[in-house]
Amino acid sequence: MVLFLYWAFKGINLNDLWASLRDISLFWLSVLILTTLITLVLRAWRWIVLMRPFAPQISLWNATLALAICYAGNIFVPRSGEALRAFSLYWTHGANLSSVVATVVVERIIDMVWLIIFVGISLVLLRDRLDAINQAFPTIGPQLGMLTLLLLLACVLALAGLLLVSLYRERALKLVECLLSKISTRLAKALIGTLDTFVQGLAALRTPSAYVKILASSLILNLGYILIIYEAFLAFDIPLGWDAALVIMALSAIGMVIPTPSGAGSYHFLFSQGLIVLYATTTDLALACATAVHAIANLTYLALGGPALLLQRKKASGSQEQSLMPD
Repeated sequence: MVLFLYWAFKGINLNDLWASLRDISLFWLSVLILTTLITLVLRAWRWIVLMRPFAPQISLWNATLALAICYAGNIFVPRSGEALRAFSLYWTHGANLSSVVATVVVERIIDMVWLIIFVGISLVLLRDRLDAINQAFPTIGPQLGMLTLLLLLACVLALAGLLLVSLYRERALKLVECLLSKISTRLAKALIGTLDTFVQGLAALRTPSAYVKILASSLILNLGYILIIYEAFLAFDIPLGWDAALVIMALSAIGMVIPTPSGAGSYHFLFSQGLIVLYATTTDLALACATAVHAIANLTYLALGGPALLLQRKKASGSQEQSLMPD
């Protein structure tokens, strides 16, 4: 994170950066917060579709709070939020942890597929500026097209593998148990129950109707992320259109994949470099835009997820203490 922040803000005049941040439109600032909340709800809806076969009691509100807790946790420790959102549903509704984690795995693979699709679209939109990309990112620029195809293939194979495991659950578990038994019988017995509940979390992959909902929610969700970038352009009076918003969304999403706390540094670097290199935006304005979008999202998640996590944990601790008290 420190390295990426250094690369992103190297040589920047902080007074110019602050001046650009102060020029943000308060109207568009409010719209950005609202759109961020809407995308959170959309992601929660998609997650509910994945959990419905084994946890129909989870409401949209509970899933939204769990996701806010997830993103709030990621601000401090990368990827810790994935565990926290599973625990959130366990504390509030007794949802099985292994099954919830299975849906998280599926969801992240789906996210990666959509990211790769938008990277591919970005390469098509930027076909006249590929030389600038190669100069800005000499290490990966020339291989970006091939790398995109390979990652897409890997994600499709991963989803297909999870679907096969879900369809042939008993055979898959027996095979795993057989392999683990060769290492340790005790280990096999200890893990097979957890793996069984994990596979239960993949049940939505066997439901054709869920595919339509997952596809629709994912498309709307990613359009929402593009909208956030476009609204940020309007907030800072940057004269760029939807095509640029899509490209910057794809670049900044790559920054979020890199495991830094809340994507800090990597997000700022890729977001700002995209604006500077590809669209000739001034450095202070590009970094102000990146900083604002990142801060608005994380402060929104922290304001919602932080108190929710504390309240849920306190309630769960109280329930455990009551269960331990003698009658």
